[in-house]
Amino acid sequence: MRYPTRLLSARPVDALARCLREAGVDPAGVRIIGEKARIVVVRVDGVGAPAANILKQQLISIGGDAAVHRDVITGAPERSSVFIVADRRRLGSLSRRLANQPFGLSEIGREIDSILDRLDAPAAGLALPNGPIAGRDLPMVMGVLNVTPDSFSDGGDFEDPDAALSHALRMVEAGADIVDVGGESSRPGAAQPPVEEELRRVLPVIERLAGHIDAPVSIDTRRAVVAREAAARGASIINDISGLTHDPGMMDAVRETGCAVVVMHMRGSPETMQNDPVYEDPVGEILEWLRARTGEIEVGGVPAGKIIVDPGIGFGKRLSDNLAIVREIAAFHGLGYPVLAGFSRKSFIGEITGRDARGRLCGGMAALEGCLRGGVQIVRVHDVPETVDYIRVSRAIRGEEAGR
Repeated sequence: MRYPTRLLSARPVDALARCLREAGVDPAGVRIIGEKARIVVVRVDGVGAPAANILKQQLISIGGDAAVHRDVITGAPERSSVFIVADRRRLGSLSRRLANQPFGLSEIGREIDSILDRLDAPAAGLALPNGPIAGRDLPMVMGVLNVTPDSFSDGGDFEDPDAALSHALRMVEAGADIVDVGGESSRPGAAQPPVEEELRRVLPVIERLAGHIDAPVSIDTRRAVVAREAAARGASIINDISGLTHDPGMMDAVRETGCAVVVMHMRGSPETMQNDPVYEDPVGEILEWLRARTGEIEVGGVPAGKIIVDPGIGFGKRLSDNLAIVREIAAFHGLGYPVLAGFSRKSFIGEITGRDARGRLCGGMAALEGCLRGGVQIVRVHDVPETVDYIRVSRAIRGEEAGR
């Protein structure tokens, strides 16, 4: 029996560790105290009342706790969610206590162990054709370079290859780790351009970028032929908003080019995605879709070390869904891949602030803070200098060494 299980939070206490080191505490002591202070919250859904009661009792016995439905003690409801709260060290012993328990509790223990393993070895590096991109301060910043006439916030600004190159150079100088080139607008209601037009827009730009910027180039496309041609000209990441479902040839293109791939969740297509999207549990449903899709992609021959997941903020989601994704973005680390978040200038920020696309920078910084709290590895943004500055200050406040 499988219970949907997801990480809600696991924030390391960076400021505490820094204080301990400065006070001369032995490194082993810093690690031990850090683990005790690192509170992990895990949500398990669909748990029956007997299992929920046992789970709560086991957690209390090891110094943790669990929040359960108020009627669980009376044997109701039939199924509910359990919120597990414990420090990292104690939670690591839970699976042993659940190993011989009934009601599928041993499976819950194994799933929590799997989440903790991925938490302790976060996916930070990316295997690219020309070598890994690793050892960067996190999150890495992916700068948006739209070479389209109709993108929602900067359409027409960088269609000329010279203008595109100049903008890319400015973004890299400001601290962008990756430049993402797109020749198709993915705004709600946008129609896909002819493939010849998409190629005409992106290939000259990628050719110029590949030899001039000190950062990997990503191609934002749903088409295999565009991905292949872009890779041949120097792109090393394929960013597919359809999660490799739009074009049957995309799986082969990713595998054969050796590019890393961003697998994004989207309901429908840009033309239809905002036609009344409905979720009962947005984060849970997106997690399950990404879990299944990345499994298929690995079976299709793409190594796990080349996969990045993106929950698809703004793509077939309501305001409440987008806020839930940012609020619970740490849950996506449970999949075991680097997590990318694209919140920049999105319409959900405009729904809250009333600002148009170019006036959403400050609102986007609030979303960025949510992503930093959730440990996101890559943020995709239009406003690179402001984003890099915010990350630098946030890291400094948390007591981290900032190498940017």
